[in-house]
Amino acid sequence: MKPTAATMLPGRPRARRTWWATVALLLLAPAAAAQPARRIAPNPLNEYLGTYEYQRQYGGSLQLLPKDSLLVAVIDEAEYPVRRLRRDLFLNGQGDTIPFRRDAAGAVAGFVERGTFYKRLSGTTAKAPASMYARRLPDGRRPRYAYQPPATVADGLLTASLAAGGLSPAPLQAMVQALIDEREYPNVHSVLIWHRGKLVLEEYFYGYDRQQLHQLRSASKSFVSALVGAAVQRQAIQSEQDRLLPYFKYPGYANADARKQDWTVRDFLTMRTGLDCNDNDGGKSAGNEEKMYPQADWVKFVLDLPLTSPPGAAGSYCSGAVAVLGKTVENATGQPLPQFAETSLFKPLGIVNYRWNYRLDNTNPTVAQLYLTPRDFLKFGVLYLQRGQWAGQQVLPAAWVEKSWGKYSQLGSKSYGYFWWHQQFQVNGQTVEARMATGNGGQKLYVLPALDAVVVFTGGNYNAARDTPPNELMPKYVLPALLAAKK
Repeated sequence: MKPTAATMLPGRPRARRTWWATVALLLLAPAAAAQPARRIAPNPLNEYLGTYEYQRQYGGSLQLLPKDSLLVAVIDEAEYPVRRLRRDLFLNGQGDTIPFRRDAAGAVAGFVERGTFYKRLSGTTAKAPASMYARRLPDGRRPRYAYQPPATVADGLLTASLAAGGLSPAPLQAMVQALIDEREYPNVHSVLIWHRGKLVLEEYFYGYDRQQLHQLRSASKSFVSALVGAAVQRQAIQSEQDRLLPYFKYPGYANADARKQDWTVRDFLTMRTGLDCNDNDGGKSAGNEEKMYPQADWVKFVLDLPLTSPPGAAGSYCSGAVAVLGKTVENATGQPLPQFAETSLFKPLGIVNYRWNYRLDNTNPTVAQLYLTPRDFLKFGVLYLQRGQWAGQQVLPAAWVEKSWGKYSQLGSKSYGYFWWHQQFQVNGQTVEARMATGNGGQKLYVLPALDAVVVFTGGNYNAARDTPPNELMPKYVLPALLAAKK
């Protein structure tokens, strides 16, 4: 749900860019590099550091932490910068002012937003101030990167060094150093590379580590696609050609149209619903996701939308289609989607640490997204690279993986499969094809069949105009190393 214009935060987790992104980009632009100091001077913004009350739909609180000359609001990992105009007056991403109030002793007591006062609950934060930076030494300097092979842990992923995996360390070391430096590629939280059966690079930044869950945003859609395939494998859904509406028991639908009876599961998997639903139209369509999130029943809201084209014809990126298919799987299997995922997908992959609140209504602040560790996100890509196999078990039908990677819709400049994207990179005159699960902020899973590789990035560039550092890092650093290893 998008808050009204003067909010400190720009909106709920979204699949795409929001209206505040341009200003936020300007606020986030890195300053010119200064000579590193041996001692860190106290940041004058430290007096605002703390945990504050906030709107209930955002969990009831937020954290404010200084980062250089900006004050950053943090909620559910996402960071939203505000710029100081003068003492106790700040400017948010859309250009609205946020005044702070002080108590009788002169201490910061809270801030005001759209006439509502949100008090300061404490002067501490769960998020460590040091984690606002990629990596820093105790004296404030950025460290020089020294490669270490990934650790071997009991999670089913084999590991090796870059050299043992046939990869030149130099370009990948340069990439990690660039991420540490933050100047060109800020807010990348992790990067992992799996090559020829082994995890060969695993690096974390901004306080993240291999145990910490990370929100996947719209990359969660690809998991819903997999669960549709698992339901087909178990014949809970006969095939993706099944008519969709028989899986629901609603007594009727608004905007009655006989063509809705022709909907198939596949129409929703390929974003060819024909509905007046487009998340990339600036909120104009009746089914834009920002209009869905306030609804008491997201699925009914979507199915009630008017048709603007025949089902199965034109593609249009509609997050509501994912809600409909998630509920289809629940109705077909008789299980909540996370429970079905546990037995059919997560347990076979050895995924035990995850969070998935799949409540499809306006009481869900996570917007039904999945939270995984980057290693487990990587496993999902390896499963698809191996045509549905993991540790000798056929977890998903190989035919489903192939169908998922078909090209059925054209969404913007990219082809689209069953909640999977096709991404092309140009590297030294060569075209490299990737299958991609992607989410707002830089959550990227690249599966590269021709290079026997899977690459994962997670990040915090939420709703930013430049939310694609991974799409820049891949052709500059990662793919040259992988292509050289192929020769």
